[in-house]
This record gives sequence, structure tokens and C-alpha cells, in this order.
Amino acid sequence: MAPKKKAGKGAKEPEIKKKKGGKKDPSLANKPMEMPISEEIREFYHIQIRDLEDRLARYQQKWDELAVQEKLFRQEFEQLANNKKEIVAFLKRTLNQRVDEITNLNEQLQSLQLAKEMEKDAFEAQLAQVRHEFQETKDQLTTENIILGGKLAALEEFRLQKEELMEKFMLLEDQLRKQENEHKDYVHALEKKSALDADRLKKEIIQRVNVVATEFRKVAMSQMGDTTKRAIMENNTMTLQLAKIARQGMQLLQENEQLRGDQDNLCRQLALLENSQKVMARHSRGHQKIILMLTEKCREQQQGTAEAKQLRLLLSQLEQSLTQLQKDNQALRSQREQLNLQLERQQAEGQRLQQELAEEQKVRASLETALAQATTFLQDIVQMQPDKEDGDFDVVLQLQCKEMLKHLLVMLSSAMVLSPQMAVSPRRESQSCGPPKERRYSTQPLKTGPLLQQLSSVTPYQLGDLGLVPRRIHIPPNPEDLRLLSHTTRVGNLWAHSSPEVRVPGSLKRFKKFSLPKVSLLSK
Repeated sequence: MAPKKKAGKGAKEPEIKKKKGGKKDPSLANKPMEMPISEEIREFYHIQIRDLEDRLARYQQKWDELAVQEKLFRQEFEQLANNKKEIVAFLKRTLNQRVDEITNLNEQLQSLQLAKEMEKDAFEAQLAQVRHEFQETKDQLTTENIILGGKLAALEEFRLQKEELMEKFMLLEDQLRKQENEHKDYVHALEKKSALDADRLKKEIIQRVNVVATEFRKVAMSQMGDTTKRAIMENNTMTLQLAKIARQGMQLLQENEQLRGDQDNLCRQLALLENSQKVMARHSRGHQKIILMLTEKCREQQQGTAEAKQLRLLLSQLEQSLTQLQKDNQALRSQREQLNLQLERQQAEGQRLQQELAEEQKVRASLETALAQATTFLQDIVQMQPDKEDGDFDVVLQLQCKEMLKHLLVMLSSAMVLSPQMAVSPRRESQSCGPPKERRYSTQPLKTGPLLQQLSSVTPYQLGDLGLVPRRIHIPPNPEDLRLLSHTTRVGNLWAHSSPEVRVPGSLKRFKKFSLPKVSLLSK
């Protein structure tokens, strides 16, 4: 087995050294009791070698796990970087779209403002023209209203006069009718009276003639002369009565002619009144036409005022739409400013992430160099084998291995303690300084923080330990409990809790110590 070979070689090495260096160093021959190594020490070295091999296997497994985790972290970081690029591209694209929309809206706003100004000028000019026309028509209508008011007053006076005249005319007509009726009655009465008088006179004349005839006959028979005288006198009276009746008839005829003249005058007045009524009707028709024209003009003016009100409402609506567009433009400007601020924050976050990535790459490179050097040191330790002839120098090999392991422990502890602290400190500063949202955004995607914290929490162990396996709780051995243990276990515990230094023979003190090159972890 390997430990036995090493032991044989370790036993042979002092003999060869004795043979070769017997002449040069005679003091080695004087100390033969220091050369042999006890079985307990050999057993202790065998146990330590097995422990180191187990540790090496565990470290190799831990290194594989760390490599897998590092690969996963790299994939996640690349995915996060791609996601970040996609997000930045999407935000840039949306920002460009918003900028294009804002420019389009600004152009539309400018065009609407120009159209609004042009329409406003046109509406103002139209409104001024309408106001001027309205004022002119108003003045014209006021003058016409004044004239028509005067005409209406004259018409009212004429109407009153007409009513008075019509009342007089009606009274005259009634009076004329009454007079005509009275005249007809009077004429009828006169005619009747004249007829009656004529009949009576005829009867009287006939009677008188008969009487006269009889008397004449009588008188004629008696006195012919008296009868003739009386007849002549009666003739004279009858002629006088007839003349009187004729005069009365002439008077009645004159009165009739006068009444006919009055009737003709009244007819002429009636014709004049009818003509004046026709003239007044024509004037009233003209006035009605003027009133209709005025009503049409008033209606047109009302339509013009309604159109002006509609134009004012349209102008107010346009002003409201303009104010709404201005508000929308202001909101879009504020949104653009927010997007610009968000883009600046994301750019700052990207720069910070790039800086962290560079620092992580530096730390990773330093860890890779440290792991590469550790692997080379472990390979050198594994490849170190003593000569077959030098069997007594196994202790020297163990010391060399121990020295190399010390250097490896120092290197790994410095690499695992200092580098993670350097990698974690800027992240903590950025997380503490940044806002809560950015800090949440920067810490959630990257999952390397817990690993670095775990690595930074590792503290350097004692000599002989590589520092990658967590140490156990140190319990000092009880002397009473050590009595119950075997000799080998007791010696192993004593060596574990005692000083790591091993006493070697004096002939081995001249052996040149194995030196390792210093590794600068912070050079990169």
C-alpha cells in the first residue's frame, strides 16, 4: 500500500544520506537514536493523509458544485442581460413611438391652432360684418319704425276720423231713411188726402152740382138770375180752392225736389266715403306689406343672431377642444419627461450593473486563478513521492506537504475571504444608496449575492485545514475520557489539539524548505 511504501522509503532515505554524507557530517553517526519514527507518528500521518485525501475529494466536489453554480449564475446573468437589453430596446422603441406620437400631436396641435386662428379671424371678420349689417339694418329699421310709427299715428287719427265720419254717415243714413220714410208717408198721405179730397170734392161738386142743379131748377124755375150769380160765386170759390191746392202741390213738389237733392248729396258723400275707404284699404294693404317685410327682416335678424350664437358656441367648443389638446399635450410632455427620467434611471442601473459585472468578472477571474493555483498545488502534492531508497525521509515529505498545505490554506482563505468582501461591498453600497424600487430590481435577478455572502462568511481555519469545510465546535478533550480511548485514537486527539509543529532529527534541519510563489489576488 502507499503508506507502507512511503514508510519504507522514509526508512531508506536516512541510510542513503548516511552513506553519502558520512564523511561530511560525522555528527549524524553520533545520534542514531533520533532517526527511527514511532508507529504512533506513522499512524498519525496515515490518518492525516487519509483525512487530506477525503478533504481533497470534498473540495473537488465542492469545486464542481461551485462550477455548476457559477455556470448557472452565468446563464442567469446572460439571460438577465438579454432581458435587460430587450427591456431597454422595448423602452427605447416605446419612447420613440411616444416621441413620434408627441411630434404628430404637436403638428396636429399647430395645424389646429393655425386653423383655429384662421377660423377665428374669419369668424371675427364675419361677425364684424354681421354686426355692421345688423347695425345698419337696425338703424334703417328704427328709422322705418319711426316713419311707420308716424304713419300709424296718422292712420290711427284717420281711423278715428273715419269712425267718427262713419258714425255721422250712419246717423245721416238713418236720418235719411227716416226722412225718406216720413216723406214717403207724407207723400202717400198727401196723395191719399189729395185723392180723398178730389173724391170728396168730386162728390161735393157732384152733390153741389146736383144741389145747385136742383136748386137751379127750383130757382130757375123761380129766379133765373140768382142762380147764375150763385153759380158764378161758387165757381170762383172752387177756382180759389183749386189754386190753393195747386200751390200746396207745388210746395210738396219743391220739398220733394229738395229731399231728392239732399239724397243726391248724401249719395255723393257716400261715394266719397267709399272712395276714401278704398284708399285707406289700399294704404292698409301697403302698411300690411311693410309690416310683413319688417317681420321677415326681423326674422332674418333673429336667424342671424341665432347663427351668431351658434358661431359663438362653436368658437367656445373650439376653445375648449384647444384647451383639452393643450392639457393632453402637457400630459404627454410630463409622460415623456417621466419616460426620460425612467430611461436615465435604467441607463444608470445598466451602468451600475455593468460595473458590478466587471467587478464580478474580476473577482471570478481572481477566484479562477486562485483555484487554478490551488489545483496545481494539489497536483504537486499528489505527485510528490519519496525515493525508494530514502525510506527514512517520509517525515521530510510530510513537512513539505504540510508547508505547501499551509501556503494553500493562506491563499485559499485570502481568496475566499477578501475577494467576496470586495465583490459584496459595492453591491451593498449600491443597494443602500439606491431607491427601493431600483434596489429591488437590482437584487432580485442576480442570485450570486447569497453565494458571495456564504463565501465571505468563511473565516480562516487553523493550520492544516483548507478552509472550505465548515469547522466543528471545538471541545477540549477531558483527560478522564482519554483514558478510555485506545492508544492510536488518544495520540491522534493529542496531535489534533497540540501544536502542529513536528520535531525532526537534527540531520533533517539542514533540509531546504520548499517555497511557493506568492499569488496576488488583487492584481487583476
